[in-house]
Amino acid sequence: MRRGTLTALRLETSTGRRLDRTVVPGFNKPYLVGSNLTSGLIAVTERGKEDEGGACVKVLGPDWNTIRVLGLNANVGPVLSCPWGVCIDMEGNVLVADWSKEHTVLIYPPQGKGRPLITQGLSSPRGLALLPDGQLVVADSMHNCIKIFQYN
Repeated sequence: MRRGTLTALRLETSTGRRLDRTVVPGFNKPYLVGSNLTSGLIAVTERGKEDEGGACVKVLGPDWNTIRVLGLNANVGPVLSCPWGVCIDMEGNVLVADWSKEHTVLIYPPQGKGRPLITQGLSSPRGLALLPDGQLVVADSMHNCIKIFQYN
């Protein structure tokens, strides 16, 4: 986080021995990562600068280059204030748990404008995961529970 980099390790599956290491620069306080193995997309939440804002999600392609930055421009979708959990579905939609005043889960489609997906019933959404049967799992830290929503 302090160096503003993301380090990806490729490991041998049977032994865990490191085969490759890639350092990706260009981040400001990278925090959490979500990926989609099918598309090769990776989403990284960034905390931003405390006095300047700038919290966002950077979406990287399989070549580690940034292809989208979400949450900074209201013309592209909701502006993020405190992104935590992040995941990417099979269609390339990026879902973000934003621990803002509203405590929401947002969705940013590959094309078009992002929007709120879940706006009620959460208090401190922190982690996200997608289940194979079309459900979205949200870790709700202030309620000390896991909540499951029908997503697809």
